[in-house]
Amino acid sequence: MDRKAGNTALFEAVKNSRGIVEVAFFLSEDRKKIVDIEADAEERSLMGLGKVINTGVREVLRCKLIYAALNNMDFAWGPHATLVMKKGREVVGKEVRDEHLIAELSNRKDVWFMHKNFVVYKDKMTFPQDIMRKIVHFEIPPLPAEWCRVEDAELQCRSIIYANPSTPADTFLKEKYFHGLDERGFGTILIGLQED
Repeated sequence: MDRKAGNTALFEAVKNSRGIVEVAFFLSEDRKKIVDIEADAEERSLMGLGKVINTGVREVLRCKLIYAALNNMDFAWGPHATLVMKKGREVVGKEVRDEHLIAELSNRKDVWFMHKNFVVYKDKMTFPQDIMRKIVHFEIPPLPAEWCRVEDAELQCRSIIYANPSTPADTFLKEKYFHGLDERGFGTILIGLQED
């Protein structure tokens, strides 16, 4: 498969996904700008609760082929956690998107809900002391783009990932790629095609 055909197939698949309003090819010249914006955002804390590291954006930026997409409230995020809490490399808390799992977890004594859908595993950390002592951090992970249905057989064998940028990076992407469009309920994601 030639690169141009692959680019077109992936572009069309992203564009035709539910909740995607607009898609743009991400320019390699903007990689450093996004990394700098994310690094600055990481120096701030999440609602005073600790450092947030956007590993998702960094992972997408390692891809050779990247798209920026503007999405709306109809976008299907999928079942994966868009925010996790880690102590070292171990996940000690995470967003839960499945209503049945939330109901199941709410009956357990070894979990605590920090938010209606963010669970902390009590046996894996000392809460809230580990947060206050900055032993744990939050992470925005890369996510599998299961919502992106590519017709090209060769592309179906490769992983497509996406990531949520920080609010300042979201603003930059909207201004640079989507004419400053910032309607209520609109956000941005970065999508990358991982190499074999």
